[in-house]
Amino acid sequence: MKKIEKALVTCEYVLEGIENETLSTSSSLLQCLKIARLLGDSNSVIWLQYEYGGYPKNHEGKIKHSVWEIGFKRGRGFVKDGKDYVFAETASELEAKIANKKSAMTNFTTQGASVSGERAVSAMSKLTGSVVRSTADLLESISIAEKRLAILRANYYNYALKKSIELNFGYVANDIFNTYRRTVDNYFSELPAETILKLQEIEDNLNSTDSQLYSEAVLTCKKLVEETAVELFDRYYPNFNEEEYTTISGKKIDVSGEHYKNKLSAVIEKLQGKTTRRTLVGSSIIYILDWIENIINLQAKEDGSNISRDDVVRCILHTYICLGDIVALQQK
Repeated sequence: MKKIEKALVTCEYVLEGIENETLSTSSSLLQCLKIARLLGDSNSVIWLQYEYGGYPKNHEGKIKHSVWEIGFKRGRGFVKDGKDYVFAETASELEAKIANKKSAMTNFTTQGASVSGERAVSAMSKLTGSVVRSTADLLESISIAEKRLAILRANYYNYALKKSIELNFGYVANDIFNTYRRTVDNYFSELPAETILKLQEIEDNLNSTDSQLYSEAVLTCKKLVEETAVELFDRYYPNFNEEEYTTISGKKIDVSGEHYKNKLSAVIEKLQGKTTRRTLVGSSIIYILDWIENIINLQAKEDGSNISRDDVVRCILHTYICLGDIVALQQK
């Protein structure tokens, strides 16, 4: 079972355990820590470790400010006398506190007590008052502890719920993209072998940690779209020898040389006809091409040094969407 699958199973375990009240808050915490570890969610790992082991304090016995902020933002904050505070008890400490104080309440009773003499009534009144006050103090302490425990339980539940939604959406998105990719891959089979080899080049560069190769991966995406544009233009305009193409609106666009976007625009105009669906598809292709060009222009200005793996991944996804839309245009 993959880590993501394990994380999803653990999310459901936490959610059902809290909903059915079969999982303690402290146990839910440990399961959330497992989810964060499996997903490589480093920020949540740090937070949940504080939740489990306690929030570290400085030499004055106060919670360190940076750590204090984490606790405050994660639901431990409260306002008292106009000042912000956080409660520092862990879930296990609160559970133990509640259990101990509930047990202690059985010791505060007048049952079995016996007094006599002249001051019997006064003594019994004092005893009763003491029991009432002690019981009230215990009830208030238990109430505060239970409210704080409920806050922590809600935080852990929300974390598991959020991750469950993210993972389930990811599975759906992954299935959709795989279907989309198969369609595009079938289209690739019609392209020249040199073009297909560029796909492997993109994958190899993406798996590298060299930022320069990331830059090359983006350029490869551009080349892939360029060669597709040239191939399609030659296919749909086999005898076109002019440098300019006149669109339906009468605008002349340069389709010579490396003007691949104009060539693709001419192909799109030929394929899309007048249907709304195809017009929208054509517009999305041009938008994606502009996005890819903006990435390339940006990296050219910065010598490609600041391009990230995330930029490459987005570029690849947009390239697939672009090529997938081209396939959709060709389907009648």
